[in-house]
Amino acid sequence: MTTNDLNSYPLSGWFPGHMLKAGRQMQEALKLIDLLVELVDARAPRSTRNPELLQKLGSKPALLVANKADLAAPAISRRWEDWFSARGERVFFLDSRKIANVRGLVQLWKKIVLEERSARGATRPLMRPVRIMILGIPNIGKSTLVNRLHEKKKALVGPKPGVTRQNQWIPLADGVELLDTPGVLWPRIENKCHELLLTLLGNIKDEIVGAQLVAQYLCLKLQEMGMQNALNNLIEPEICNSDPEQFLNAFAERRKFLLPGGVPDQERAAIAMIKEFRDGKLGRISFEAPPE
Repeated sequence: MTTNDLNSYPLSGWFPGHMLKAGRQMQEALKLIDLLVELVDARAPRSTRNPELLQKLGSKPALLVANKADLAAPAISRRWEDWFSARGERVFFLDSRKIANVRGLVQLWKKIVLEERSARGATRPLMRPVRIMILGIPNIGKSTLVNRLHEKKKALVGPKPGVTRQNQWIPLADGVELLDTPGVLWPRIENKCHELLLTLLGNIKDEIVGAQLVAQYLCLKLQEMGMQNALNNLIEPEICNSDPEQFLNAFAERRKFLLPGGVPDQERAAIAMIKEFRDGKLGRISFEAPPE
């Protein structure tokens, strides 16, 4: 069994109505914005970008922030930096949970805006705050970053997608205003494996797709990347190359996740396995590398 076999499963079609409304509101606010800051997941920078939203938002100056860099493989992150740079995109790898990592971001963004104005021939000083829109797919870390940038917690934060439901203007230091936006997916995801990856990374609710299928995807993906040893702290090494269902059964038995009659509880095992991954206990893992 391979990850490609999982593409035979139907897509969930999850696209709540508030996302469509949020996309329209972001387009309407665009005329007020000087810089777009797009957050992606450093473990899957291409798969966590919303291509349709970027097309609609036009040619505003933009900066890419690859969040959760502490969970990604450093060598692959460096390759992504080179890949984006070669295509003229500015990228900044970040762990937004740590205050030390976000210091200087506001000044950097302001500098980019003023440099862009100068390049367009603007000679008069900007007599209003620099306005920045922060955007990305659900649960990518936008509100966590906003709260690190602002000394008072202004943005709602939660472990599940969809916590921020409307645009929020937030004043920052040094004459900068930040527009925090809801996470927005695109209506048609590429295939089931793409949906499973987004769910594994926390961008789609587990209950929408199903924890067992997500855990099976994680097993198969690690095996295909030659990183099955990441599972060693969950189960005996000889089981790490097993079929995903066999792996979940063995993991359930090891953790004593048993149904009546001693039957392995695959659902509890899958939920526990996903949590171990999200907590970083499987190590630093990147799920995609830049194209050659």
